Amino acid sequence: MFNLPMVVEVSLNLASIAKPALHAAKYPHSAINGLFLCDRNDSTSINVVDCIPLFHSALSLVPMLEIAFYQIESYCIRQGLRICGYYQANENINDNT
Repeated sequence: MFNLPMVVEVSLNLASIAKPALHAAKYPHSAINGLFLCDRNDSTSINVVDCIPLFHSALSLVPMLEIAFYQIESYCIRQGLRICGYYQANENINDNT
């Protein structure tokens, strides 16, 4: 768990910005989601270093999402990273829920 002060500096590298945009561009007709990964440090900043796109179909597949989280968590432990964010885009551009 993050024990950070109220004001935190967040930085994102090019891959962590480009991957969600490319994921959405490749599947404009589908709902998409994914996770952001950051360095494992306890400083006053969050350095987002990568993004893992997850699904581009029905986002309500809880068992698949749970397995994906376990696999990504295992990857993060080996690489010295942690999950620090989640992104989601709806399949309809006018759907703001």
